[in-house]
Amino acid sequence: MIDKGQFLKATYLFNIALTTVGAIFKIYHYPNSETFILFAIIAMLTYSLPVLLEVFRSTRIGTSEKLMWVTGMLCLTPIAGYLYVFKARNRIANSDQQK
Repeated sequence: MIDKGQFLKATYLFNIALTTVGAIFKIYHYPNSETFILFAIIAMLTYSLPVLLEVFRSTRIGTSEKLMWVTGMLCLTPIAGYLYVFKARNRIANSDQQK
């Protein structure tokens, strides 16, 4: 069974790949490039919604840091997603949610 940390990493990397392919297809005006962008948005939601839930439920961080993560995930999702999934998740997520 895949744990939540591995799931978030996999969906984040999948989203970056789809976004890159969709952007290249859009630049070269290939047909159906919108499909890649749509799947990238869906992949973004599959990792950003669990991240937002973890941030809201965390008892390890204060309200101001929660607000920072929420704002980052809403405005700069690829950058905030990378920072959360690869750098800050172990510090923020509660131990009972990491299992």
